[in-house]
Amino acid sequence: MMEAGGPPVPPQTPGNPGLPPRGSAGAPGPGAGGPTAGKPSGLWWAGAAAAAIILAVGGYFLGTDREANNYEAGSAGYQQIYKAGLDEGTVAGNTAGKKSGDAYGKKRGVRYGKQVGYKAGNSAGLKQGEVQGTADGASAALGGITGWDSDTHYIVTTINPTLQGVPTAINKRSAMQGGFEYALCSSNSSLICTKPKK
Repeated sequence: MMEAGGPPVPPQTPGNPGLPPRGSAGAPGPGAGGPTAGKPSGLWWAGAAAAAIILAVGGYFLGTDREANNYEAGSAGYQQIYKAGLDEGTVAGNTAGKKSGDAYGKKRGVRYGKQVGYKAGNSAGLKQGEVQGTADGASAALGGITGWDSDTHYIVTTINPTLQGVPTAINKRSAMQGGFEYALCSSNSSLICTKPKK
């Protein structure tokens, strides 16, 4: 409707004064090529996806580049990785080396101790055996008679010994006394007879 004396006034849309009704010549709508109010268009979503992809790819390459820098000799990252590995390797190596060394040293120590102990024991045993053997042989040769006086002369009788390696053994002894003459008896030459000296 038009009124005389002024420009035409478009009809008002109820609940939304000032906007032309849908489908009218000045109103944007689905058929007019404009987006629906409050919803982004497909072009906007495509742009957002492209930006996200660019940011992700850039972040990946930036992270990869930084990671690669950690492996360049002399860089701070390289030094940090090297020190961490060295510390961990040193601790692990020390622990494993000590355990292995202790076991090896103990085994060698036992073997060496046995050798030294056997040698010392064998040497001491031989000496003790020699002393004991000499004492046993002397005792057997003297017939088990003790209390010998080195300043006294004795008359002894012998027998075949019972100990192997001892050629003869004393059976009896009698100490010779001064003032007597000693000689084989004429009646039995296996005995010693005495008579006073003149």
